[in-house]
Amino acid sequence: MLGTTITGDHIVLRPLNKTDIENRVRWFNDPNVRKTLIISERFELDKTIRWFEKIQHDDSRVEFAIETTEKIPVGVIGLAGIDSTRRTAEIYLVIGQKEFWGKGVMLEAECLLIEWAFNSLGLEKIWAQARPENIASLITMKKIGFQVEGTLRSEKVVDGKRTDVLRLGLLKNEFKNTAGR
Repeated sequence: MLGTTITGDHIVLRPLNKTDIENRVRWFNDPNVRKTLIISERFELDKTIRWFEKIQHDDSRVEFAIETTEKIPVGVIGLAGIDSTRRTAEIYLVIGQKEFWGKGVMLEAECLLIEWAFNSLGLEKIWAQARPENIASLITMKKIGFQVEGTLRSEKVVDGKRTDVLRLGLLKNEFKNTAGR
């Protein structure tokens, strides 16, 4: 898994490396990006570097940087909680460069990673969490075949307010690679 690069038509998913951490921290702390996330903590560079070093030998996750074919970093995507027994994992994605919002990057990145996860990791189900107001993410996930499996009511505290979280699931046989590959 380590060292895997996944190439699409317009983007490349390459292994996250230490030089990506500054962007990751900046993106996760950007107020406009945070509106789409289900996290409440602020990211700190030192703490994120320690996290990155700790996960280097963690088989339960894979982390990728999303770059354009011109090598412009635009976001991060990954799988967490990879369970080889149940053959499941949680997907997450953050497009930090806002000028790439609405350009199909999210759709292509998710399709690339999901196809790889089903075919190379042997996963049978991928799940995700999203805030109900994150319409772009929900539209993209539904286009791929994700289904809402439930609402976790007042599940998270984001910016001091309780918020619902939608749990979505995608079975291997439901996956629709709509990114044009």
